[in-house]
Amino acid sequence: MAGPVGIGIIGTGTIAQAHLQGLATSTAGRAVAVFDVLSERAHQTAREFDIPYVASSIEDLLARSDVDAVIVATPPFAHGEATIKALQAGKHVLCEKPFALDPNEADRMVRAAERAGKFLACASGRLRYTQPQLRARRMMESGELGDVYHVRSTGMRFRGRPGHHMLPRSAWFLDSRRAGGGIIMDGSVYTIDSVLWLMGNPKVLSVMASMRQFVEEPPTGGVTQDVEDHAVIMLQCEGGKSAIVESAWVSNMDEVDGLWVFGTKAGLRFNPLRKITPQRVDPVEMQGAMGVMGTDIFRPVSEKVYPFERPASFAPMGDIADRFAQAIRDGKQPMTPGRDALEVTRVIDAAYRSAREQKVVALA
Repeated sequence: MAGPVGIGIIGTGTIAQAHLQGLATSTAGRAVAVFDVLSERAHQTAREFDIPYVASSIEDLLARSDVDAVIVATPPFAHGEATIKALQAGKHVLCEKPFALDPNEADRMVRAAERAGKFLACASGRLRYTQPQLRARRMMESGELGDVYHVRSTGMRFRGRPGHHMLPRSAWFLDSRRAGGGIIMDGSVYTIDSVLWLMGNPKVLSVMASMRQFVEEPPTGGVTQDVEDHAVIMLQCEGGKSAIVESAWVSNMDEVDGLWVFGTKAGLRFNPLRKITPQRVDPVEMQGAMGVMGTDIFRPVSEKVYPFERPASFAPMGDIADRFAQAIRDGKQPMTPGRDALEVTRVIDAAYRSAREQKVVALA
């Protein structure tokens, strides 16, 4: 495609602003049209980002010949309809997370892309674009880590419930009908994608989950919440691989977040990214120190993957809008394909079923 990709934005809430900031400095894509059911917000966004056209409807936006691709940035309940309409109109689509509210909807979205012959990507995979995860994936693919058999991700906010402690105007996060769920749909959706991607996207065989709502500290301002604040999800995958995802909007804990990758040759710890390898110890060196040990003894050796410590800003959420535009411009499938998002949706659906029914849910 010659020149920058013309992008239409459907929905102009908080996440759309982040996409537009990324596109503002992109050479691959530019926002050419915007639509929101809240017309004044759409016009305000157009003025702020110098977007030339404010559409009166989704159909109006999709009818424009200068719109090559669309970013769907609506609340989750509206993702499916907008995505399918855009694909049927011949537009490539980047859909915000969570991809869909259930696997059937996600499957319809993926099939619509395949029928249209257009690229479909999802923002649940945006962490793939961060430098540490890109480097870790390359190390996995090269065999440097051996067989990556387990990944653990922990992300516990001390206080970070949307519509309450943060994003106070986005109370829809707490409404299951509009958001589909709580911390799983908001946070775990990213880390489920990450743990599977860092293992090479193995087939998920079963899911077990536990979750709870933090009723001891309800949201203020008359806001009603019916979604979870805390979740623990375990995945059993083909080839004896596994993953654990721990997430929370509300916790009475700090300094527990982390991402760990376990391989048969070496492991990885993130923030900052370090490689952990076994080093054989001379038995003479250990003589008399550990009487219960045999002669085949190893110590862990930790080394920085990068030659210096990276600041926190080195690992943002990933500028997925610009990367999406680059892929479309180059005629390539974006690195966050809809089929992977469908698998994440299947895992999430199974997690809710597991917690509700208090049993392991088989997917195979």
